[in-house]
Order: sequence, then C-alpha cells, then structure tokens
Amino acid sequence: MSEEFNEKVNVVASFVMTPQRTVRITPHAMGWRGKRYKLATMGLYHPARRGVKRVHIFEFTCDDTKFRVELDPDSLEWTLKEVFYG
Repeated sequence: MSEEFNEKVNVVASFVMTPQRTVRITPHAMGWRGKRYKLATMGLYHPARRGVKRVHIFEFTCDDTKFRVELDPDSLEWTLKEVFYG
C-alpha cells in the first residue's frame, strides 16, 4: 500500500565531492511527524525536472517502509512525496 504526501521533512545527509568533480548525496536519517527514521537501504536515485526547476529524487527504506523524497538543490529543502508500507 502506498500513500502520497507533499510535506517538508528534515533529512540528515552527507555531500561528498567525487574525483570526477560531481557531488554525491547520501541521506542517512529523516525526521517526519515527530519521528526519526534511520535509513537502512538506499534505493533509486535520479535527477528530474519540474518545469524549469531541477530536483533530486531519492528512494530509501527504514524497516518495512519505503520513502520517496525530493531534494530542491536551490533551497536545500527536502519534501516527502510518497510512502510505501509493508
């Protein structure tokens, strides 16, 4: 079962410059609705366009729950887009 959201969340992430001079972003934990989720498995990552705006889309898991979040690189705000339960 999945549920769609459009809520701002807090994400603890690392930003590492690779030898190819690109930045690798790795989420580690997410705060949502007063609960902290430690991210266990990183899944899908891809950049996308929302009109002229570029966003970075991440999917990761915590226990049996999968989250899809978007990072706005201009404001550095994270938005929870979808949660997959079970």
